[in-house]
Amino acid sequence: MSKLAVFDLDGTLYNGNIVAGFLNHHREHKVNRLRLYSYFMSHTPLIPLWRIGLLAEEPMRELWARNLSWAITGMSKQTGNSCFEWITEHYVAPLIRKDVHDIAMQHLRDSFRVILVSGTPAPLLEVIAKKLGIKESIGTPVKMTNGNYNGKVELPTCQGEGKVARLKLLLGENINNIDWKGSYAYADSFTDKPLLSIFGHPVAVYPDPKLAAEAKHNNWAILGDIREPKARKLREGKRE
Repeated sequence: MSKLAVFDLDGTLYNGNIVAGFLNHHREHKVNRLRLYSYFMSHTPLIPLWRIGLLAEEPMRELWARNLSWAITGMSKQTGNSCFEWITEHYVAPLIRKDVHDIAMQHLRDSFRVILVSGTPAPLLEVIAKKLGIKESIGTPVKMTNGNYNGKVELPTCQGEGKVARLKLLLGENINNIDWKGSYAYADSFTDKPLLSIFGHPVAVYPDPKLAAEAKHNNWAILGDIREPKARKLREGKRE
């Protein structure tokens, strides 16, 4: 039986948020800024609703992940790839968490099947995974019309329960040949509980307070310090 080592991206393998990567790219290259600003204007109001308890965190995150494809609406595959390469090199790479990346590389040396799982648009996640030396990735699939990204995605979004669903889709018939008790999952957010819970070795990585409490309650391993909630950082304009 094979063993898995599954890693979340934002806040886990690197200390950042992919939305900020798009923002940095679009500002510098002066592309799709109106679409990206529309995305921020329509989604940022969700944060205070979550903070006061009127909106659950998982559906909020699901909407942010599902509609991030607005940022590449109208781009061709070639233009999109240039954008993804820039974000990977100039935003993601400088923020890589060496301690977590080293763990991923050790799993590879130990013959684990290492998979990057994130709500990030799938074609961008593929570029990031390649940069990190990881062969497999599961992101949110994005749709195209006449060779251009159309701002729509294939559901389920790779977020929350959707991560579990998409992982199972990738594994297909091999799902019964996985040593789940001997496999590992690494994530930073409480919304990743569904994913972490199916593994024998769940690891809360630089977790938000809610995931840290869940990890302590279940005797899960914790790697790194407990962090402020991402929503608060976005609200206060802090870089992840």
